[in-house]
Amino acid sequence: MMRLLSYSLLMMALLLTPLMVSAQDPLSNFQDAINELTQSILGILNTLKASAISIGRVMAGTLIALGVVLWASDIFTYKGRKLILAGIILLIVMELIR
Repeated sequence: MMRLLSYSLLMMALLLTPLMVSAQDPLSNFQDAINELTQSILGILNTLKASAISIGRVMAGTLIALGVVLWASDIFTYKGRKLILAGIILLIVMELIR
């Protein structure tokens, strides 16, 4: 009987020790989860920003090249100038965002 009582007290002490430790700061796990989620979201947003900037640069170069071809061919001079201007503006915006 005494052995059973001592085992049950030992088991209760072992089971209640983590509860007492976590009772000191109950929101620490929640705060850690929020911090980890925030870091993950910031990482995703940085990746999306870098991808958008690289896609924008490619599009700006394509617009400028197509505009030069149209302007130089004298077929669509007005459209070519508009495409060149749009490409330059897009390049400037991409550099400002970076």
